[in-house]
Amino acid sequence: MTSLPREAPLLPTADLPVDLRRVELLCARLRPEEGFQLERIDWAIGRAPRGEGWDNALWPVGRLDGSPLVLRVARRESARALLGREVTVLRRLRGLGIPLPMGLPVILATADDAVLVRWIDGSTADEAPPLLREHVAHDLAQMLATIHSGPAPEVGRNPVRGVPLKNREAAFTADLERAVLSDAQRERAAARWRAGLAAGLWEGRDLLLHGDPHPGNVVVPLPGRGGPASLIDWGDTTRGDPASDLGGLLLHQPSTSLLERYRESATWTGIDDDQIWDALVSRAWAWGSRMALALLTAYPSTHSLGAVGKRLLSS
Repeated sequence: MTSLPREAPLLPTADLPVDLRRVELLCARLRPEEGFQLERIDWAIGRAPRGEGWDNALWPVGRLDGSPLVLRVARRESARALLGREVTVLRRLRGLGIPLPMGLPVILATADDAVLVRWIDGSTADEAPPLLREHVAHDLAQMLATIHSGPAPEVGRNPVRGVPLKNREAAFTADLERAVLSDAQRERAAARWRAGLAAGLWEGRDLLLHGDPHPGNVVVPLPGRGGPASLIDWGDTTRGDPASDLGGLLLHQPSTSLLERYRESATWTGIDDDQIWDALVSRAWAWGSRMALALLTAYPSTHSLGAVGKRLLSS
């Protein structure tokens, strides 16, 4: 199977320097996590980043027991707080001492504006073949159910995740107008959005949310490597209505059966109430439509994430 091209959109302009000098300085200021010794690392700081996203650059810095390490370095002022949220939640999840259906990034040390982690080798779920993508989607349903059902640490609020749908209506309307869609796709998105707005509001406790569990934030092991997929990029983590996380789940496989898999595994108070559940499903499809439109307006249709958005809006 031939993968779709990976041309990315233009990244937001970096307002923090990410260069070799800054990376070397951050490495010198790393604070190891409890029980870890920096002396175990075979340092070999690269001369250029291994990858770069909207908020962070991934800079190779060496190896631990043969496994590559990268320093996640904030490239924008706004990403500083996101890295702090990520560290807080990943520490909490690992401290629970319970098995999780998916892997997590392993934090080894932190510095101001940077986190040292093991590199997770693999490809993202949006590039996976259909059968593997379906398997990963079911694992993610169980992963989100586990996260939502546990304790929620105090983390900063995300203004665009876990909030009432009406807070995102202007963004939805703007993207619906900008996106290149067929009449059927446009009407389907609008109908799901209206249904979500009409559904009952979330009135349960604020659940811990990943914030952005779309297929680009799930890493699938390379063929022959084995092991679970990993849920990465926890910078958008927040607390609130789980519907936004379930909207991200639907991007993996736009089907009601996937939401039912989530319901089978979740244990938060109210999950068994059909009225609460039906309203949650309506909001989830609305969030999925909102996120699909955002992907289609950010990525070209030839990009695998653009194809993810198109698939949901065509279903």
